[in-house]
Amino acid sequence: MTDARIPESPVTSYKTVLKSVLRRLAVGVAILLIAWVLLGFSGRYLALGDSAAVIRPQVGAFLIPWAALLWVMKARRFAFASLAAATLAIGSVAPGFFANVGKRCIDDCLTIYQKNLLSQAWPRHQLADDIIASGAEIVTLQEVSSHNRHYMVNIYEHYGFSVICKFRPGQDVAVLTSLPVVEGSEFCLPGTGLAGVQVQLPNGKSAWALSIHFPWPFPFDQYDQSQMIANKIAGLEGPKLIGGDFNMVPWGGSMHRIKEASGTRYLGAYRNTYALGSRWLPLHIDNILVPEHSTGRARLRPNAGSDHRGILARFTLP
Repeated sequence: MTDARIPESPVTSYKTVLKSVLRRLAVGVAILLIAWVLLGFSGRYLALGDSAAVIRPQVGAFLIPWAALLWVMKARRFAFASLAAATLAIGSVAPGFFANVGKRCIDDCLTIYQKNLLSQAWPRHQLADDIIASGAEIVTLQEVSSHNRHYMVNIYEHYGFSVICKFRPGQDVAVLTSLPVVEGSEFCLPGTGLAGVQVQLPNGKSAWALSIHFPWPFPFDQYDQSQMIANKIAGLEGPKLIGGDFNMVPWGGSMHRIKEASGTRYLGAYRNTYALGSRWLPLHIDNILVPEHSTGRARLRPNAGSDHRGILARFTLP
């Protein structure tokens, strides 16, 4: 009995091979994207994890149409895996973007102004006036340079106390306050971008006012620096009030490390605070952290010559 099968034509054979190759490529891309999402959750343990965390939500969003493509290509298991990774990536940050703005503070309010000045920015007078007019009792600054100190001299004259710590050339960190300070409590953690002082609050209690400036994540030194700062903060007794340019999104491991060490939380929703960010890549890297169970609001202030937005928080301590 002869085999009556019709030989596959070269065109049909080519299409079959092409489909197989494209399917394998699509699956390979899906595996890489899923691995990126999972790596983005490892920042507490791996320095590279926080670099992946910065665009973890965007990678998750891209996985949704990619899952549809995999479904059409009959790679259904990888389509389901892609959707699961997308749900994990987006679901883990979505609550922060849709968080309640918070209650308006009315009585016994404390106000903090956080700002990365940009070391050589211009003009400066407008920014100094905005900080003074805000009525902030505590001001946390990064990239404090001789240029900024010269052209913002009125702000240093306005606040009765300041601690300025050397960090990188032209990028010192500082805490300014109009509140009484605990004598001898001011400190710098050399080489880490941390400045702090203990202040006396109007209610008679005391709290630590801290300014932090992180470098960028891996391949830079954010992972090690955040551990040193977290260890220092964990050893300070009493509530912590923190303002900083963290160069890290709120869901990164370095930020979790600082929040856990200080017992603090964010006020309000995640928003873009950096000039290189956008609606599609929101870089909420400037933050004010307040003690858990504090109530109040935080709002953005203008760039005023810097590449970072300012943040003004008014809140009541628990």
